[in-house]
Parts: sequence; structure tokens; C-alpha cells
Amino acid sequence: MSGDSLTAVPRTVPLDGVVVARVRCDVDCPEGTPVLVVKDKETGEVVAGTQELAADLPAAGPESVLVFRPAAPLTDGHTYSISLEGQDPSDSREAEFRASADLGLDVGAHAMVASVSVQESWYDTPSCCETAMSPCGTEQVCVGKEVERYVVFRLHNSEAALDGAGQYVQTVTFLSPDGAELDKQTAWSRGRPVEHMYMDAAPEYCYEVTYKSLIDGATIEKERTCVPHGDAGATGVFPTDMEVYGPSLGKCSAPPQGFEDVWCAARKDCETGGSESEGCSVSAGRGASSGWALSAVGLALALAGRVGRRRNRR
Repeated sequence: MSGDSLTAVPRTVPLDGVVVARVRCDVDCPEGTPVLVVKDKETGEVVAGTQELAADLPAAGPESVLVFRPAAPLTDGHTYSISLEGQDPSDSREAEFRASADLGLDVGAHAMVASVSVQESWYDTPSCCETAMSPCGTEQVCVGKEVERYVVFRLHNSEAALDGAGQYVQTVTFLSPDGAELDKQTAWSRGRPVEHMYMDAAPEYCYEVTYKSLIDGATIEKERTCVPHGDAGATGVFPTDMEVYGPSLGKCSAPPQGFEDVWCAARKDCETGGSESEGCSVSAGRGASSGWALSAVGLALALAGRVGRRRNRR
């Protein structure tokens, strides 16, 4: 999509709050900062106010977070639209929010939702092959002899906190069990989840959160919270499970280097009645509950980003 577009807005805004919107542009981007237009849909009037870029947020490439400050309190129960100034009248890219006097702003009262999962990428350089031509064209399947499993610790705001959190910038500090700071990530808290990668499993994973109000700059600091590793699985380097990846190699028109025997075995299975999966995607993963469900192609793409960090941590 060309030009600026709204990618995230709050569902509810307090009467004396600010209207926050994430705007993105990838192609044919106009010069200057996009301008938000807020309109009361009940009266048809454009809301007067001022606009600024959200403070304390790092640059995020093609995205920006804009803060609109109404000159007067919003009207309880009214629905408002948000659009971008200068958009083509035929362009329907606008969003809506509701003004509410009952919106809770105590984001500290709602714990973040945390998850601990073990994911994997190729440990060695994978070999790749192309599938036979299909209605979707050719696809690439990659496989290595070893995988490395690592922990991804992921955090996001609970559903109950999302609208109130939209009035804050959120900083998450990831900590080691002994309290050392590992990583710090700042984002508009109505936005995306944040995550940190641990190459080695720990008994627990800890974090602290600070919220800074976009209304008046006040801060809320949450106490350190730790989440146990539980039964997420073991980390380290393991042989590739060919029972999982082997069938996908059978779809290739020629074997990937070093995996000729696996390819031949998979082709024989197909010739003796084994059924090939239908559709355009080659699936090669475990059940989602294990946290290891990554496609072969996805693992190959992940390799380049993981290898450098893995070598530095060993």
C-alpha cells in the first residue's frame, strides 16, 4: 500500500486523554510528518487540538507514533474517527474510537501476559532444494543436520489493560535471575508484544516495567516479576529429527546435498502410497504446544540472525 496509513489506534480514549495513532509508510511517502484529523461522528465537527510525535520512543523505520491533544475534553459516549490529512476522499482508510469516562488508567493494576517457549534454528548451514512445479510455483525446502533450541521470553499487555495502556509509553527491562540488566525495550504500550532471546535455559526469567504517561509525563514503576521456565523444554544443540523434516524433502525434484538417503526414502514412501500434503505451503514442524513449530524455510531465514549472536554467547 502506498502513502501513509494508520496501523494502530486505541479503541477507547479517556475524556481528558490523548489520541494516539501509529502511522506507517512503505512506498510513495509524502514529505513531513503525517497530520491526524479527529472528527466527532455524532456532530460531524472536526476536533481542535495539537499534535506531536510520541516522546521517548526510538525511531522505528517507516513507522511513527503520533499524539493528538484535544483542545477540550472529549464527549462521553461519542464515537470519533481518525484519518490522515490530505488523503484522497475516495480512500476509506480511517479508524474509530470511543470516548469514555470509565476507562481505567491504572495500567499497573494489570499484570503483563508472559510466555516462555523453546524455539529452534539450524545450528549448521542448511542444504536446500526446490519442490516440483505446482500451481503456486516452486518452493524451497531447507534442512540441516543439527538444530539449536533457545528460549524466547515474550510479554504483552493483557486484554484488560490495552485501552488504558494506550495512554502510556512502556519500557520493559529484561533481567537475569541475579538482577543484571540484559535488554531494555521502549514502545507505545498499546502496540506490539516485546520479547527477549536466551540461548541457555534458566530457572526463571525476570523483567521490570515502567509506564510513562503521554498525558502528563507521570510514571508508574512496577516491581520486578519473574516467570519460571517450567516445562518449556531443553535448550542446546540436537540432531535434526528426520521423521519430521524427511517427508518434506520428498517433494523436492532433486535431493539437497548431504541428504540423498533421506530424500530417496521419502520418495519411496510417496511411491508406495504415502500421501503428500496439499496446498501451497511445505509444512515441517512440531505441534504448537512444544514451541518448536517453525517451518523449514523459516528456520533457514532465521539462521543468519541467530548465528552471530550464538557464537558471541558461547
